[in-house]
Amino acid sequence: MGLNDAAQSGRDFGDAHSGGMKIQKLYAAAGLVWGLVLGPDAGLYAARVMGSVAWLYQFENGAWADWVIIPFGAIIGLTVLFSCYQLGSAAGHRYDEATSKRLKHAKSVPWAVLIVGVAVGVMTTLTIEDRQRAVVRYVEAQRQAAARLLALSDRLHRITGYRVEWPGGGEPGRIDLSFRGRRKGDYRFEWKILSQGGTEPLLGGGYNVRLGEAYKTTSLSFSATDLANAYVLQMKTPGRIVAVDERFRLLLELRPLLAAKDWAALPEDEPVRLDEGESILLKRAETSFAVRFEARGGRVVW
Repeated sequence: MGLNDAAQSGRDFGDAHSGGMKIQKLYAAAGLVWGLVLGPDAGLYAARVMGSVAWLYQFENGAWADWVIIPFGAIIGLTVLFSCYQLGSAAGHRYDEATSKRLKHAKSVPWAVLIVGVAVGVMTTLTIEDRQRAVVRYVEAQRQAAARLLALSDRLHRITGYRVEWPGGGEPGRIDLSFRGRRKGDYRFEWKILSQGGTEPLLGGGYNVRLGEAYKTTSLSFSATDLANAYVLQMKTPGRIVAVDERFRLLLELRPLLAAKDWAALPEDEPVRLDEGESILLKRAETSFAVRFEARGGRVVW
């Protein structure tokens, strides 16, 4: 190769390398523009999500929630901005050592991304204030809904007294209950009995009850034989001699039955939380009682 050829090759390499650096900068700029477009929306969405749960689940004191919502949204927005910039820079890095022919083709991609990003950014900038106000209104509505939920929870009836009578000898057991609260309305009461090491209920049941402001007591009975047979069946020991002397657990739950208008005043995810057993509207109680019997084959000996 002559000196002239070598010099020309050096110039070509320099042009290609310089072009590659420009391509990387174009991609980085495109990523930055899209980060500026997507970052604020991501931050607003994050603030909306945090605002829907902060007062209820993390901070019952609304003042603490205010200190968390804005920084959380800002962190998410900045994270999206930085990620878009890094993604654009990484994409441009692939063309650092491209030939001049590839560079000509490669330049059209970041320019297109950049132009579209600027256009979208202009449109979103014009509407960002309205969307910000919408998030503020939503967060404030959720704050008020959470406050109404806490107030409702304080007024609901609770299981204030519970006692189990287990006479043994095959006689029926009895559960005595008392309820007290300030909210009149319909409730669903459910109960179940579990053995000491069991996870599935041996016996259970429930009924609807209408409660007023006054103190209310009630009782229900359960079959001692059914309880013993359910234990043997759950332990998978039919036909063997099983001596039982342990404490069984009684789980009680009182669930309010709310009308549609009541739900409309509560946080939007509260029905799901109630169905999953995580709502503060559920009033629970638990106690235990000693159980003794012996099973021989298919017969219970008291």
